[in-house]
Amino acid sequence: MGFYAKLKRESRQAETVEQQHDIQKQIRDLERLQRCQRQQIFEAEDEIIEKRDQLIEALEQRMNQHTQTDRLFTIRWSVV
Repeated sequence: MGFYAKLKRESRQAETVEQQHDIQKQIRDLERLQRCQRQQIFEAEDEIIEKRDQLIEALEQRMNQHTQTDRLFTIRWSVV
């Protein structure tokens, strides 16, 4: 059983209102932390997607790149 589920169960079994209030505060803190971690995951995922798109675009540009050759000079060889 996870810590969060354990806190919820303890909240229902609390003997005093103060105990229940303390446990509910812990649950809210955990939920806030969970939301923050989820947001961080989404932000990291957005960064990964952006970097992936940039890499794909750079690769596409390189694949579409055209090269041209120009003859600069000619060397003639003679074997004696």
